[in-house]
Amino acid sequence: MFEPSTPLNFAAIPRPAFGKAAQHDSGNPTPIKTKGLARYQRAAKTAAELLPELPVIGEAVHALMIGRYDLMQVITAVLPRLPACRHLRIATLCFSKRNTAELLGLVECRPTMRLTLLVSSFFKAQNKEMYETFAEELQDYPNAIMAAARSHAKIVCFDIGPDDGMVFEGSANLRANGNREQLTVIRDRSLHDWHSEWIDQVSTNGQEKE
Repeated sequence: MFEPSTPLNFAAIPRPAFGKAAQHDSGNPTPIKTKGLARYQRAAKTAAELLPELPVIGEAVHALMIGRYDLMQVITAVLPRLPACRHLRIATLCFSKRNTAELLGLVECRPTMRLTLLVSSFFKAQNKEMYETFAEELQDYPNAIMAAARSHAKIVCFDIGPDDGMVFEGSANLRANGNREQLTVIRDRSLHDWHSEWIDQVSTNGQEKE
């Protein structure tokens, strides 16, 4: 008789990194699960559980982020459920090195999806090397641009289709922290277009707008 195998927990598998994204990882895989990796996997699982159901067109969902995870983990949990997403726009105060690996993984895995990343000029000034390194890496992807501006907004726009768009409005950045953060998810094309317009205005051609 065969013993039933233990079910595979896909949520516990770290997100793979490809191409340039791999250089942000810590090195070769190891069979030893470090405390840091375990924490990140628990955070990713919590982020995936934040939105068990996405709003339908015309609906909004209000949520609290109370785990030690960042907005990028919520984005990567939602995107596989939006295979038709054509353009992802993110406005954030800052990002982490781990987030750059996640974003590079997204643009490599979804080459037809456009990416616009808008960060604060304060973050760029305080993290010049990280910003410039990531900007250089993004040059290999014509569908991706990054810009800095005097902005404190935290917005994510998912361009799903001609009559369908979804927006995240909240307080969280692309950087993990232990604070309580609010997040509102709105499935409304007109709101999507309104946010997308101003994000594009300050991100045109990836040039910094002060």
